[in-house]
Amino acid sequence: MKLGTLSTQSFIFSRFTNSSSNTKVLSPRVTVTSSLLHRHFWNISPPCSSYHRSFSDTDLSVGNNPYGSPDNLNYYVPRRLKQKIVTASDAVELVRSGDTVAVSGFVTQGAPEAILQALGQRFERDGSPKDLTLLFGGGPGDYGERGLSHLAKVKTMPDGTEICMLKRTIGGHYGQVPKVAQLALQNKVEAWTLPMGSISRMIRAQSTHSPGHITSIGLGTYCDPDNLGGAANEAAKNSPLHPKLVSKIEFNGETCLIYKALPIDVAIIRGTTADSQGNITLEHESLLCDQKITAAAAKNSGGIVIAQVKRIAADGSLKSREIQVPGPFVDCVVVVDEKDHNELHGMSYLTNHSPALTGEIKIPAGEVPPMSLDIRKMIARRAFFEVRPNQVVNLGIGLPEGVASVAAEEKMLNYLTLSTEPGSFGGLPASGHEFGPAYNASSLMEMNQMFDFYDGGGLDLCFLGAAQIAKNGDVNVSRMSSDRLTGPGGFVDISQSTKNVVFMTPLTTKGLRVAAFRDSLSIDQEGSVKKFVNRVFEKTFSGDEAVRRGQKVFYVTERAVFRRTADHDTIELVEVAPGIDVQKDVIDKMEFAPVISPHLRIMDRRIYRDRIMDVTCELFGSLVDRCTYHENGHTMYLNLFGITLNTKDDVEWFMASLREIMRPIVQKKGPVDMVINYDGFDISKELESFYLDETAKIENDFYQSVKRYTGHAFKRA
Repeated sequence: MKLGTLSTQSFIFSRFTNSSSNTKVLSPRVTVTSSLLHRHFWNISPPCSSYHRSFSDTDLSVGNNPYGSPDNLNYYVPRRLKQKIVTASDAVELVRSGDTVAVSGFVTQGAPEAILQALGQRFERDGSPKDLTLLFGGGPGDYGERGLSHLAKVKTMPDGTEICMLKRTIGGHYGQVPKVAQLALQNKVEAWTLPMGSISRMIRAQSTHSPGHITSIGLGTYCDPDNLGGAANEAAKNSPLHPKLVSKIEFNGETCLIYKALPIDVAIIRGTTADSQGNITLEHESLLCDQKITAAAAKNSGGIVIAQVKRIAADGSLKSREIQVPGPFVDCVVVVDEKDHNELHGMSYLTNHSPALTGEIKIPAGEVPPMSLDIRKMIARRAFFEVRPNQVVNLGIGLPEGVASVAAEEKMLNYLTLSTEPGSFGGLPASGHEFGPAYNASSLMEMNQMFDFYDGGGLDLCFLGAAQIAKNGDVNVSRMSSDRLTGPGGFVDISQSTKNVVFMTPLTTKGLRVAAFRDSLSIDQEGSVKKFVNRVFEKTFSGDEAVRRGQKVFYVTERAVFRRTADHDTIELVEVAPGIDVQKDVIDKMEFAPVISPHLRIMDRRIYRDRIMDVTCELFGSLVDRCTYHENGHTMYLNLFGITLNTKDDVEWFMASLREIMRPIVQKKGPVDMVINYDGFDISKELESFYLDETAKIENDFYQSVKRYTGHAFKRA
């Protein structure tokens, strides 16, 4: 067994020390640098000079191990290595009662399962560590017993007293960690649910010793200190931390929230490969879940970093550009046995490894299976009408995932950039409990960086689910009742910072059955629960705040479309499905009466036809729609995004149409300056020469000058 594959489960250090280094030997069975000595109260063992001989990599194989066989698990480690590799059980001995622990991972992706399991087992055995503060964004968990649920332990001591492993939890989403949520609901821990993006930047702020993350995200929602301040239970409301965790400040005349940066004692992160110096790469991880900034925050807090990996590489063999977490950030490396990868180190809790999700390869795109014409597809189809080519879009989990299927069916998927909050750009986002990464993503970035992009207004459009919608357009997704705890995830960041927001929900739920018949909609059975209510249980999105920010907000259902504008304090009904009675099927199924638009329209009948809607041309616009003439500068802007020329007839039609548009302008004022967007333009290879010849003729007849740009550069030109 070479060092490159030596596993933690069968790795126990021989005790040794080197008088020329700062490495000490601690008992029992853990070798750490002197920077960690303050976390131990064990006796330091005396030097053992008989172990001071050097071995090559082959000396580390089982057959050449001079100090033991596999049966006694006594593998020798050369003194020349600055060794950070320890067992999971030894690593978790470094966690103290009262520590603040931050854990990387997102929903089911990237869980440091071996370390979390070992930490939970230590508490079950020893009753320690206890009273931990758990800081996490998107998890991780498997919606059951694993992930952070390992830390949701309560132990009854011999004297009958009950101790809890956790004292407080600060998280973005609790749905995938139900055991932690249950402790919060039982008021056994102080619990807060905060926007995932804010938690990510709270951690980053701690790495720079900043006081916290300053932002407008959360204003007007339950996160606002004027409301709940993010508190999820009474224990949190009564905590001395509560008034400090989220506070309101005035900055340059604007009201902002500051999410307090918290010192981190222990960071538990996950990677793929490590060397003995602690350098970590992430090539088999589906996401970059803030491992780097979490480690930096812990180190700069005087804490420690424990990293779980699946394999060890020789020192110096990892390429510097591939190292995502530098060795000086890491104190302990836990390596999972290959035989345990599925259980303890799968890419996610659902998939052991998918190179199309980790970005190692791109798989043939194939066809996204079309949805059947049910209520989900009807809602997704109407929402899809808000899409425009070349937009950067975020799709939430659940109903919004159907928009990607409709976009594929309408041959529009290649003209959109889909993104997810943990950091994927492009490709097709994974769905369901695998949500987070994307198949064939064009790029990955760290979660904190993606939220920087989102919060700065980088998204053109987002599609989000809605559990409840109130009269003034408030939306609840984070908590439905006092006995259920979910949290907002990235919802608050996305919904408050995106220019165009589309919420998707059925008008009622619990038993609703609908059918499409002759291009119209019929309600076969009404749902027993109304989704449009007088007041939401928890305000995750503020309709009034959206008006203040100037956002365009739509609420799309299978039978009606609403919007919230500055014109009314109540949402306005702007569209109704064909075959639907406004009073009986819409207003009577809401707890309040919406404003009825004087221009109330019928929803597009193609939504209710069991065939492709064929709306691509409408979304792209005609060639006339693509030409914008600025008379003052005598400049013509031509947007060719999404145009494909496959035949000679296509080219001839295109050139003839362009001449018809240009001729009257040039006859009146002479040749024009042209600015052309070629982003997304495509032409068959065999037509390139013919197209260039025809373009040269157009330039000679009509152009004074020509500039070619792509994307937003075209809009700025």
